[in-house]
Amino acid sequence: MMKRMVYISLALFIMGVIANAIYQQTHKQSPNLSILPCQKEVVVYEKIYDATLLKQAQKAVFEGSVLIASSIKKSHYMPTRLFKYVDKKSVDLNFIEALQNMGGNKAGSSKVKIDYYIYENDKNDPGKKTPKSKLYAGYLYVTFFYEEKRCYVMQIDFMDDQGRDIPKRVECALKTFLSAKSDASL
Repeated sequence: MMKRMVYISLALFIMGVIANAIYQQTHKQSPNLSILPCQKEVVVYEKIYDATLLKQAQKAVFEGSVLIASSIKKSHYMPTRLFKYVDKKSVDLNFIEALQNMGGNKAGSSKVKIDYYIYENDKNDPGKKTPKSKLYAGYLYVTFFYEEKRCYVMQIDFMDDQGRDIPKRVECALKTFLSAKSDASL
């Protein structure tokens, strides 16, 4: 009986260590980037390409207008559902409204470009083998440019098949961009 309890305890401990390692891998953030509360709701990937340009872009968002370019990537193996409810013009407006709510300025010369696409998760894609890869509805892939040079990229998932949580993810994307530590040496 005692031997059995030791084996059970050891098995539970090993499972806990494995579960913790998996959690750490799936929620890994670059050590130089901050974690915001909105980032804890979904998976977020981010990368600083040029720390100096990032700092200038963050400042320029509040000094001048921002150019927004957008595109969509529909599912290929299943009929599209998302784009019956979501169009890129409304998401462009989400970006503009979120920027203005954060104190961004619409007037002035444009030095910052936000280029994003809305990706619809193709749940019938034969390359998606795990149930976890089919949980999210899609993601926003957002690239920030300063004076036509890429400085920062991020990807943020959204969960609603009709895209109702996209405005919230847009706001999180912008907050993440503005809070990224530009003094990081990458």
